[in-house]
Amino acid sequence: MKQLSLALLLATTSLFAATDEQIISYFKGQVPQNINISVTERTTLKDYNGFDMVKATLSDGSQSQVVNIFVKDGLMFPDIVDLKSGASMKQTLEQAEVEKALGELYKKEDPAHIIAIGNDKTKKTMVVFSDPECPYCRDELGNLESRLKEFNIKFILTSVHDKSALEKSHLIYKEAAKAKTDKAKIEVLRKYFDENAKVSESVSEEAVSVMHELRRKYLQGGLKGVPFIIEESALLR
Repeated sequence: MKQLSLALLLATTSLFAATDEQIISYFKGQVPQNINISVTERTTLKDYNGFDMVKATLSDGSQSQVVNIFVKDGLMFPDIVDLKSGASMKQTLEQAEVEKALGELYKKEDPAHIIAIGNDKTKKTMVVFSDPECPYCRDELGNLESRLKEFNIKFILTSVHDKSALEKSHLIYKEAAKAKTDKAKIEVLRKYFDENAKVSESVSEEAVSVMHELRRKYLQGGLKGVPFIIEESALLR
């Protein structure tokens, strides 16, 4: 399903009543007839008197798009922005949702799928979701030694590329598990993140499937791309 046009929300929209039924009715008048609309969640914002955040889902039966909007006194808003700080309430809430969803997965993650580099208890730990065939991830890996001066780093490989990237992910995990030092782990990462890296041995379809499932669950959990870097404490709340 193509991204639904939500330009209609760029301005404040007046509704006779900000009930779920009114919101659904309004959206139905703005999208194609084959799109189903439902209000899946409604939360009262304690720090914003009178405002509710409403989560609406628009679906064509095969794909869906979730839209967060804000309603108060019969009015609908695309966002609430603090003019002093510039903070976007929508971005803040959506980020919290992503952290919560990814955190639930991370807490249950198989340790074999987490490559830990650095173990300094005085430092914070950053979790990096990465992909051996992603050029931006390759650039980020170039900053690893610099980051390690301030943080411990944990890698989870969630490739957004094709089969060869999944094969490289499997080989990275396989070889990193045998590495005795952080330096050796970094060498493994750099070996397969190199843009000229080749898959040097046969990787079974079962192993590829495991890597595919690893990325699938995080992407479905809200991961929108790689590299994605987040403080581990945000995932463990």
